[in-house]
Amino acid sequence: MESSGRDGPSPAVNPSLWMVTSDWPEFSPLAADVSLQALVVGSGITGLTAARLLAGEGVEVGVVDSGRLCSGVTGFTTAKLSALQSTVYTELSETWNDDVATAYARSNLWAIDQVRRLVAEDRIDCDLQDEAAYTYAESPEELGRIEAEVEAAGRAGLDVTFTDRTDLPYEIAGAVRLDHQARFHPRRYCRGLLDATVEKGGVVFEQTRALSLDAGAGTVVTDRGTVTADLILVATHLPFGSLGGYFARTSVSRSYAVAFADGIHPLQGMYISVDEPIRSLRSTGDGFVIVGGESHPVGEDEDTGRRYDALEAWCNERFSGGPVEHRWSAQDYRSVDGLPYIGPLDSSGRAYLATGFAKWGMTNGTLAASIMVDLAMGRDNPWAEVFDSRRLAPKQGLRETLKVNAKVAGHFVGDRLASTLSASELPGPGQGEVVSHDGERLAVSQSEDGQIRTFSPYCTHLGCLVGFNTAEQTWDCPCHGSRFDIYGHVVHGPAVEGLAPVVVEGEGRPTA
Repeated sequence: MESSGRDGPSPAVNPSLWMVTSDWPEFSPLAADVSLQALVVGSGITGLTAARLLAGEGVEVGVVDSGRLCSGVTGFTTAKLSALQSTVYTELSETWNDDVATAYARSNLWAIDQVRRLVAEDRIDCDLQDEAAYTYAESPEELGRIEAEVEAAGRAGLDVTFTDRTDLPYEIAGAVRLDHQARFHPRRYCRGLLDATVEKGGVVFEQTRALSLDAGAGTVVTDRGTVTADLILVATHLPFGSLGGYFARTSVSRSYAVAFADGIHPLQGMYISVDEPIRSLRSTGDGFVIVGGESHPVGEDEDTGRRYDALEAWCNERFSGGPVEHRWSAQDYRSVDGLPYIGPLDSSGRAYLATGFAKWGMTNGTLAASIMVDLAMGRDNPWAEVFDSRRLAPKQGLRETLKVNAKVAGHFVGDRLASTLSASELPGPGQGEVVSHDGERLAVSQSEDGQIRTFSPYCTHLGCLVGFNTAEQTWDCPCHGSRFDIYGHVVHGPAVEGLAPVVVEGEGRPTA
């Protein structure tokens, strides 16, 4: 069994455009127990916005992250700042009502303005650019969904229009258009938030994994020591471990993106289709076109590499740009009732959380940070009740909860009954499989250099069977989205412990 020799997860196999075009300082891990006024767990847009706001109010705030800062979902987004989000207003009006849809629209518009305010106040150079946002249908069969969204978004107070004219290099049947939205470089923006936080006295600890939280005592135990704080804000996408049981009230999916240089068809707007397969498009300030899509439930694709192939083939058909230069993927959680969960983690008054952004984390993460900070500081927030983390879901949400957990139960039981490979059918280079060896199941992967690594195949969160992600070279859990690198280290929670290594000895053991 080979040891990685690393303290944390290995870097992403496919770093995003944002990751390779931004520089970040390094910070030391937590070295000893520490006491702070406030602790933010997680360093994506939600966590760093919250830390910046708290530091701006003179609060002694610290940030901890299990790896490098802003190297999770925020570093792998398509980075749209838009209140027009596919057909969300049709969905919210049906699941909830028009009042909730209106609150969602207003709060997301406010979040975009909050980003603009912080960019101006902290003088952040992040390629922030106003853009129109479009939800479009390419086929006439889907036009009714566009017309319904125009109506629903209009009722929600958005100044939307219907159009069949865009700068896409192909024809469409129609689109919803919303002006004065924005795009930006998410990591450069978050770097600006970080710099402002540190300048105001904030402290940062990298490579420090939160393991457990006791809100009553105001403590977070990490793998490097214990942090005691009056306020604790959990901004880890899904709360780590089993905090609050939010893993049972969300579903998790993984999406993919590619970027290529295109001097012929640079897009002037941001787009998302309602046709299948869904495609999300935008340009960047340095001449790239980003195309995203190919969403699927985490851990439920035997060959995720084909997702990149499908995107690249689609780009080649529709655009005349250069070859794909960057490819990356990310995952996100959706609540059972279509609204993010933002607010108290429990009744202690010390701990707060945010999750369930449904792939629109740039606005919803900014909003979540502001709501959490307001509540933590004892202030009212106009949208806190709508997004209350303790709310009861409507009937549609309850049905979705049952559906999500039935699916998890299916994985928990069914995957254990499914057939597996024998040790004689080991995976090839760059592949991984769950194999059967002497009556025991093993997660076995082979790296491109021929190294075989063997682990227990059971996710350390709740014990579901993991599957191998060929595109990202990770072991992914289909139940709640935990991910582990080829060394068994946690890449993405809610799991906090890595896969258990297994040493296989004797005749017939898995070998290259």
